[in-house]
Amino acid sequence: MAERVSAAILNWNGGELVLKCARTLLDQTLPPVELIIIDNASTDGSLERLRAEHPAAQVITNQQNLGFARAANQAVAAATGTWLLLANLDVELERDYIARLVAAGNRDPRIGSVTGKLLRPKIAGSDVIVDSTGHVLFRNGWAGNRGEGLPDTGQWERPEEIFGVTAAAALYRVSMLAQLCQGPARPFDERFFAYIEDVDLDWRARWLGWKAWYEPAVAWHHRSATKARRSALILRHILKNRLLLVADNDLWPEGLARLPGVAAFTLLAATQFGLESPASLLGIVDFFRHLPASLDRRRFIKARRKVTPGAIAAWMQPYPYRHKIARRLRFGETRTAPG
Repeated sequence: MAERVSAAILNWNGGELVLKCARTLLDQTLPPVELIIIDNASTDGSLERLRAEHPAAQVITNQQNLGFARAANQAVAAATGTWLLLANLDVELERDYIARLVAAGNRDPRIGSVTGKLLRPKIAGSDVIVDSTGHVLFRNGWAGNRGEGLPDTGQWERPEEIFGVTAAAALYRVSMLAQLCQGPARPFDERFFAYIEDVDLDWRARWLGWKAWYEPAVAWHHRSATKARRSALILRHILKNRLLLVADNDLWPEGLARLPGVAAFTLLAATQFGLESPASLLGIVDFFRHLPASLDRRRFIKARRKVTPGAIAAWMQPYPYRHKIARRLRFGETRTAPG
């Protein structure tokens, strides 16, 4: 039976980047059966240009920017395929990307998500830099992109199971997403608005016994290579979402042993964010406003989980403090999330 892959782009003032993204999605060796465009109230003319180039696409237009999480859930609801390829507006896929990810996902019916090797755009005279080869989960409750910021020297050519996938160019099994629709949260938790919602999905899927897989097919991720200084609103969401991630998913009593490390690192991060933008500390207020819903989610996860806390803890790694500090000192990087 031929694979039915739905493809969705989430657009907000995507300009030329989103047009290139759509072209590479439709120029695949395994083309999607449908292209879904979710537009978050763009004002730059990109939606009109997408409509003109792709009249057969299913377009959902929002009257305001609803954020990544809600737009992604709209794409999930609209998809008719057995797989959904979710793409940020700023990615370009190599022609075999979808075919390779689908083949990888079909190797095990418990694989619910697959990602490729996301690279930053080539710069003449420089190494090709990795943006993400999937998510890693740290013992302090935070998460990061595997290989982020490192030169691609062939060390990421082995397909393997990973903790989770970045939603920038991810293939999701629709039956897994349907299972995540049960209970108090949708596949992408809309309290997150944007940033880290894909890590939350990773973690909840793991609790339900799903696996994530890395297949070294290439996608180019443009915007993250030139990310500007983070705004107060971005930092506010990141701080809130980091706290929600742990509150929702790190179950007690096992998570109690990690709580001091989580608290200490969160304090350090909040201090850094506050120095960068004092208004970002409102993310802590936002977190406490959402805490009752987090407690509901914890109870639901604990009642429905299919794996032990030890199975989750096995994926947790020590936080690479030395590497992170050295990278900031060397490059002056200020990343968004995860990382």
